[in-house]
Amino acid sequence: MLACEDGNAQESRGFAHFPHSFSQKLMTTIYVAQPQTELKIQSRQLQVFHQQRFCFAVPLNRISQMVILGQQPWTRKAANLVLSLHIPVLYFEPDGRCVEYLNPGTLEPAKYLNVQMQRAQDSNFTHTTAESLVRAKLHNARVLLLQLGGASQPATVQQVLNLLQRLMDDLPMASSLIALKSYESTGAAFYRAALSRLLPEEFRNRNQGLNPIQRLNNLGTALLSQRIQTVLQSVGLDLDIANLHFDAVNRQPLVCDFLSEFQGAIADRLVMELLQSRQIVPDDFIWVNQGVFLEPSALERFVQHWDATLSSRVEYLYAGEISYQQCLEVQAQEYIDCLLEDQEFYRPMLLKG
Repeated sequence: MLACEDGNAQESRGFAHFPHSFSQKLMTTIYVAQPQTELKIQSRQLQVFHQQRFCFAVPLNRISQMVILGQQPWTRKAANLVLSLHIPVLYFEPDGRCVEYLNPGTLEPAKYLNVQMQRAQDSNFTHTTAESLVRAKLHNARVLLLQLGGASQPATVQQVLNLLQRLMDDLPMASSLIALKSYESTGAAFYRAALSRLLPEEFRNRNQGLNPIQRLNNLGTALLSQRIQTVLQSVGLDLDIANLHFDAVNRQPLVCDFLSEFQGAIADRLVMELLQSRQIVPDDFIWVNQGVFLEPSALERFVQHWDATLSSRVEYLYAGEISYQQCLEVQAQEYIDCLLEDQEFYRPMLLKG
């Protein structure tokens, strides 16, 4: 399917999709996942062709980011123009591996860089914010397990639910950032083990080196990380200054902080729902000596569900019923309010349950 959200152009085969990503700014994300799709730029518009047939066009000033799945469908000149307009581009191999993220950024410092640097020196602020993030990660992990497992939880999953609750109860005892990160890593390890118990039988006990679940998790995390990064940069936050993951290596620390509260709610939920509903099955993977790879058709399906997940609405404690995309935007503003001391402490995104 070649499609745009407003229905202006549709084609029965292929996949190029641009959903609304920033509801208030009417910005869009472009997804392209089809070898016979070609992108051209003319009159300040991105034009999408499939099998040499024109499908639709999007003004460049409405594009917030692009996700290219598979072979690059455009010329270097077109790619350079997109980057010159500060539009980030994320490249995936057809098997789902994220191979490159081009973020042109800006030469100017982030709007809130100075206040971020000042607050980073406030140990009470960093510890309190980090504790809120760990609590959100443990809470959202527990809620997701409860929702996925239903009324009759396996005994091992129930034990993990109890452990996550104890970790949350004991969080005030963590006297340092190192201790908080220990709570986070302990909870994450048991949470992942519990998720594996809720997988369909055909996906259990796979060899760790040939793990399709890890492939899906990596894909979901990469898409979510890129979306978080775009949101944070759009509001003027510097990605290198964080509270919990201040020492992250080869990753933006502030993006990792926001992943703490959103990983389970968005990326993990999507993967588990696709697997439990058999919308992705073992036949959707290619098994080779080097590892396991996602079939192109399954990759397209995953991205379509990813977009639907971001648009789905959730009961939000501080803003009523809003979409997950809006949750990201709200939390970015919540963090800015804390930096500016308009808000006493950071209130993370907590799933209802």
